[in-house]
Amino acid sequence: MIAWALALALASPAAQEVAPRAEEAAADSGFSLAQAVAAMREGHPLQDYAAARADWAGATRVAARLWENPAVNFDYFLGVRSTSYDRAGALVVGVAQWLPVTAVPRARGEVARHEERAVAGDNQRLLRGLELEVERAMIGLAGALRTVEVHGDALSDLQESERIVDARVAGGVAPKYDATRIGLAVAAAEAAFRSAQADVSAARGRLDVAVGPRAGQLKGAPRIDLFAAAEVPPVATLQAQMIAGRPDLAAARARLEAARASVGVARREVFPGIGLRVAAGFGQGPGQVDVGAGVTVPLPILSRGQGFIDRARAEARAADSVARTLVLAAEQRLRAAHEVAQQRNEASRRHVAMSREGAEVLQQQAQAGYQNGRLSAFELADASLSVRDMRLRDLELATAARLAEVELRWVLEVGGGERPDD
Repeated sequence: MIAWALALALASPAAQEVAPRAEEAAADSGFSLAQAVAAMREGHPLQDYAAARADWAGATRVAARLWENPAVNFDYFLGVRSTSYDRAGALVVGVAQWLPVTAVPRARGEVARHEERAVAGDNQRLLRGLELEVERAMIGLAGALRTVEVHGDALSDLQESERIVDARVAGGVAPKYDATRIGLAVAAAEAAFRSAQADVSAARGRLDVAVGPRAGQLKGAPRIDLFAAAEVPPVATLQAQMIAGRPDLAAARARLEAARASVGVARREVFPGIGLRVAAGFGQGPGQVDVGAGVTVPLPILSRGQGFIDRARAEARAADSVARTLVLAAEQRLRAAHEVAQQRNEASRRHVAMSREGAEVLQQQAQAGYQNGRLSAFELADASLSVRDMRLRDLELATAARLAEVELRWVLEVGGGERPDD
């Protein structure tokens, strides 16, 4: 009854009018980083890819520890000359089982367990990278939208200046050159405004790609403060955190352990086990029934692990080299990214502090000076463009600072690019 009443209410004309308003309000309020990341997690195809890889690694670990299946043998003998066999011949049925006395399956399972840990690290790195890509795209979209605002304000200022110039030209107190000059400035500002709008479309496209199929859920503008600079922790603190928790370094350590365990597998496979067979026969002689057992013992004469053990040792050395290279390169990249983030933040703060008040004063002085006849249209247009360029520079530095913070967290939490064979 409640559901029916609710459906009836929503179907009413009043509710149909309120619903679009609610959607518009939601669009106006925009979306947060948490909402964008949640939309990515709900529908991005690489989530299924990571889950499938985890299932694959788990199944491999299970399969690696299994013994070989038993085998059933059927043998039939028929005497053709000077035989004591039964007339119908002799039938022998046996069951054979390979016994891995050197625990090869357990050793293979150990290798697979380390590989499963490595895959888990790869998946964690992939998913965290997707989250940071969403944040990076959101910063880009927020910057593009703010750029449109700056160009729009500059265009409005120039149009106001154009109105002032046209009035003075019409009154005969200013030359027609002033009207032509300010008109060209307005046309250029309008072109820049339209170009900035196109950049917003491109930035929104990059965000949609980062979020995936559910990007349509994100309405309005991203709620993110580009000028909220965060304090960068000391590099020593970040380095310890990175070494302990970065997933690709953990995956490299797991692959090193897997390579070391593979040396033990290669050694065990020189003598992998023995074969045991239990058999029963009928017809060796008239009415004769036999039972028996047999053992198969491999002789490691021709193959004694030549090459295989050395190959496993070489792979372990290679994995150790990769792990050490990753750690070294990660530390170097972290120091560089840390320094860049600090410098970007400082540059943004200093420029904003020095330029914001000066830009507003410059615009007011230019308009007042032109109306009093002390400045030309060139200075009037130059003032508007200078204010615009100053605000764009503020925005550029703030965006660069936020992206530098994301890059620092990328190095700290995701990594990539340091491996020699990438």
